[in-house]
Amino acid sequence: MAKKETVVRQQFRPSRCFLRFQLVFGTPPADPPTAAVFQAAVTEALSTSFGNIGSGLLQWSLLSLSEAGLGILRVRPEQMPQLRFALTMITRCGGKRCRADVLAVAPSLAALACAR
Repeated sequence: MAKKETVVRQQFRPSRCFLRFQLVFGTPPADPPTAAVFQAAVTEALSTSFGNIGSGLLQWSLLSLSEAGLGILRVRPEQMPQLRFALTMITRCGGKRCRADVLAVAPSLAALACAR
């Protein structure tokens, strides 16, 4: 009797995803927003959109924010749509009118750094 071969498949599912975004202001502010001000804007957009409990379930972190308004966020893959929605809902940051544009999404920082 012949032995059956077992086929092993591995699927890579990242535990975190990364978003590169840019804050675009109607009139450039004299001093760019700090990380704390941007985090407050995202938290406000999340709680407005999903309520306090829904926004509290989202696990995200701001990895970097440059003076030019470019930044990187880290989030769980299954929570990516909620975070992108909240970024779309941002209309003010630090009292100035702005919008947040998502430039790229990747499963790792290395993939985010690649120019495609």
